Amino acid sequence: MALPPIAKATLQAALISAGSNVVAQGISSYRDENPFELNSQTLFQFTTSALILSPLTFLWLEVLESRFPGFDTPAKPKTKTKIEEAKPKLNVKNTVAKIIVDQVVGGAWNTVAFIATMGLLQGQDYELIKGQVQDDFWPLMLAGLKLWPFVSILNFTVVPADKRPLVGNLFGVVWGIYLSLVAA
Repeated sequence: MALPPIAKATLQAALISAGSNVVAQGISSYRDENPFELNSQTLFQFTTSALILSPLTFLWLEVLESRFPGFDTPAKPKTKTKIEEAKPKLNVKNTVAKIIVDQVVGGAWNTVAFIATMGLLQGQDYELIKGQVQDDFWPLMLAGLKLWPFVSILNFTVVPADKRPLVGNLFGVVWGIYLSLVAA
């Protein structure tokens, strides 16, 4: 029995997040010249955060695609003599709008959600989480703008909609390592 796409994407994200965190812990140990000891609590927090946030990201991508379809459905040929099959054409206006909305709204939401989720998983109170959101939001957003617009352009122009969560998760390896190192 195949998993529903949202469950598959969530499990992929959790595994990738866990792997990214382990790599980041290894980098931190190497950088600090300490022997590697897996911090299972941090690993659990990053993996749980991915399990919580990934379904929301999956749904977000579906909403974006339904609101801003990336490809126009080709018109049926008027004559039967046309041998060449019409291919879907990229809707540039919708694609640009989708990228902008994804980076501005989706990026901001995801950044706040990540900071808040990690704070909750670490047992922090509301005021501390609020302070972390205020302190970390812009540095994380600006760092994310060095990676995620490229991923959005790639995803929304080349990658089929059903493969976008996987592509995002694969780029998430780099982002997960970065977040793990920043959070350390």
